[in-house]
Amino acid sequence: MNYAKIIIGIGILIGIFLFKKTKPKLLVGILVGLIISFVLSFIENELLANISFISFGILSLIFVSYSGIKRKWLNLIVGLFAFVSFFSKLMHYPYANELKLLMIIPIVCYVLTLRKKEKYENELSILTIFVAYELSEFIKLIEQWIN
Repeated sequence: MNYAKIIIGIGILIGIFLFKKTKPKLLVGILVGLIISFVLSFIENELLANISFISFGILSLIFVSYSGIKRKWLNLIVGLFAFVSFFSKLMHYPYANELKLLMIIPIVCYVLTLRKKEKYENELSILTIFVAYELSEFIKLIEQWIN
């Protein structure tokens, strides 16, 4: 198990801890889907790994759409970066490292949502999981630079 899965695992645990504060059923479905997607990534089966990867992308796109409809722009930015990262990996985008460098933007947006925690209480569990993923991507880039 590498550090990326550890960071995302910590994000999942915090998301589970905040599960009771997630109210709309759509957000609960996204949260449960993200948890299942993470658990599927541990199974050594190529099909399940692909299902896990694609479900993460679909769930992040649903969250971006939800945030856009509800006009929660900080949530939209965090979810959009998760989706764009998924899409760039899916399409083997040549500038994926530049995207990893920009992962600092959703991390800052997450810190801003923590300042107004009452306003973003329903989405905080999902945002934590996405930011854990984005933080792991940013750390991967830093590790590449060091090596």
